[in-house]
Amino acid sequence: MDAAKSVTIDQLRELLAENAMLKTDASVIMEDTPLFGPEGLGLDSIDALQIIIAVEKKFGVAIGDASAAKDALQSLGVLRDWINRRLGASA
Repeated sequence: MDAAKSVTIDQLRELLAENAMLKTDASVIMEDTPLFGPEGLGLDSIDALQIIIAVEKKFGVAIGDASAAKDALQSLGVLRDWINRRLGASA
């Protein structure tokens, strides 16, 4: 996979800022900050749905089911790696 196709944490921060109801500034979200739960950003199921739709629209990668979503949406770092693996597989 070439670097031009690689998804970055900054791209995902921007995607979160545009598509989720963040209670914090996106720039302070670290690669390993949990997206859900009390120790994380506290996003909810509606945020998850909006993120899933945005990822599919922006990167052309479908998060097909609840199990895949649970795996992919743990943190920005996990989501980045998850998307990049799929982009690499489809290249």
